[in-house]
Amino acid sequence: MQFPFHLVDVFAEAKYQGNQLAVVEHDGELTSEQMLAIAREINFAETTFVDRRTLQDTAVAVRIFTPDQELPFAGHPTLGTAYVIREALLKTSPRQIVLKLGVGNIPVDFGEDGVLWMEQKQPTFGQTYAHADVADFLGIQPGNLMMNLPVEEVSTGIMFQIVPVQSRAILNTLQPDAGKFLDFLKHHDRHVGTNRLGCLVFTTETYEPQHDLNCRMFYPMNATVLEDSATGSANGCLLAYLLKHRVLDSTELQLRVEQGYAIPRPSLLYHDGRLGPDGRYQLRIGGRVQPVATGLWTA
Repeated sequence: MQFPFHLVDVFAEAKYQGNQLAVVEHDGELTSEQMLAIAREINFAETTFVDRRTLQDTAVAVRIFTPDQELPFAGHPTLGTAYVIREALLKTSPRQIVLKLGVGNIPVDFGEDGVLWMEQKQPTFGQTYAHADVADFLGIQPGNLMMNLPVEEVSTGIMFQIVPVQSRAILNTLQPDAGKFLDFLKHHDRHVGTNRLGCLVFTTETYEPQHDLNCRMFYPMNATVLEDSATGSANGCLLAYLLKHRVLDSTELQLRVEQGYAIPRPSLLYHDGRLGPDGRYQLRIGGRVQPVATGLWTA
């Protein structure tokens, strides 16, 4: 059997930037085990699988796999897959495509300027952590963090730990210790099997003067710590955190956020959010998608 696949770069202002994504088409023939095997072979952060039988439904069925597990939601796979569906699989060019994911239906809007936008689910806020404990596994001093802001868990489908630091120089020195990171997660019951808590660290100092924030996102895997070049789900959590704690002195934010510069794999994520007087959040994360390649997968 052969299955068409597509490679795209997401949250990328130009080709070969942003976060890589593979999108595989199928008609229901692939099992979960085969999808996981394909994702391992491709070895990107995520690979998605589009069920073509649902292309004319109100929501297109999509599954997301990392090399070691299935995810209910992830940001750059959502935008990248919507782009492929619109540009390669549909005969029309709708202004919105809805993906049916593990967390439910996620709409993706196509802007006139080429930016794709997804609206994330209402956030949930979890534990807060001692600055010293987090600084220890990040390899920095507690005073390098913004002590007036909490280290806090946030989820819009996947949980991330949001960590504010004082400067870009500090952000660039981060070298998370895998053993300490895993011990920290286990101690706080945040590392069971393949489930894990990612750590997004941000600062208000940027590389480009027209941008607003710079961030890095780390996650443990197989006794190592990996860095992601662009994380839409984590940036949705970051946006909720910024709004909740009035970090930029506003309950309405439109931001440009850098990620991946330290890898180097420069990425740019657009934030559009607001916190209403009723306590409800609107969290929209956007970015551009660049096509890279298409081919046939033999399974």
